[in-house]
Amino acid sequence: MDSSQRRLIVDLISATSRLTRIAAVASGNTTPASQWRILGVLESDGPARIGEIAAALRISQPAITQYAPTLEEQRLVSRAADPHDARATVLTITREGRQALADWRAELAGAVAPLLSDLSDDDWAAISRTVEILGASA
Repeated sequence: MDSSQRRLIVDLISATSRLTRIAAVASGNTTPASQWRILGVLESDGPARIGEIAAALRISQPAITQYAPTLEEQRLVSRAADPHDARATVLTITREGRQALADWRAELAGAVAPLLSDLSDDDWAAISRTVEILGASA
């Protein structure tokens, strides 16, 4: 991989991060981003111990532990003891959690759509191909 390809990767990561921030602000949704990130990990990776979620999100285990009761009260996750280690807690996204996450993603799409309304068909094809490539490699 040459330096221009590496730079393009850096630019892609920066642009997607910025787009996510813009969408979150534009949506007006006040739910903490960490909540959505936790649900996203559980949706994509399946049930996980709190420590595994913290490692995946690169945030502290106490931070995840702090969110868990709220997510459970909202019925977005269920909590249970790890069957292999009763001292550990496993979180599982619920049907309600999946729906809330889908609704939030739809909010983000609605917030960003006006910013992308002038894109050409070729631009949309490029975005589609990028999503396809990234989805296959993740």
